[in-house]
Amino acid sequence: MMLAYDEMYHIFNSFRQVTQTFHRYFWLDDNEGEMEVTRIQLLVLSILIEHPNIGLAELADLCHMGSSTMSGVIDRLVKADLVVRERCAQDRRSLELQVTKKGKETQEKMYQLWMTRVSPMMDLPKEDIENLLRIHSLMVQKMEKER
Repeated sequence: MMLAYDEMYHIFNSFRQVTQTFHRYFWLDDNEGEMEVTRIQLLVLSILIEHPNIGLAELADLCHMGSSTMSGVIDRLVKADLVVRERCAQDRRSLELQVTKKGKETQEKMYQLWMTRVSPMMDLPKEDIENLLRIHSLMVQKMEKER
């Protein structure tokens, strides 16, 4: 029987292996120069398209990142003309984030590329995917409970 440490090592090593495989397959095997944004930037663009007019703090929460880290990501997206900061009409002290036309086009292109590259996983049984997501959710709940 494995010790608890060994079990946790195998779980976290598995996460690391999956993450590295995703990264290598999608982001590093870019022989054709198709990658226009980083993983985090793609995530941010996707979230901002789903949740327009949100502020930096709310975006950081949705991305599970700190506000200072998110601020740097937004700075780079603004510089690339993919996102704009606009004053909130209801509260002139607040800024809202908007995806530009170029940002939407970039996100759509990258999303299509992402779907093409991860399509081999689409044949996993739905039940297995649901179990995996359920277990991930349970692990997050247990870890957050301990904080």
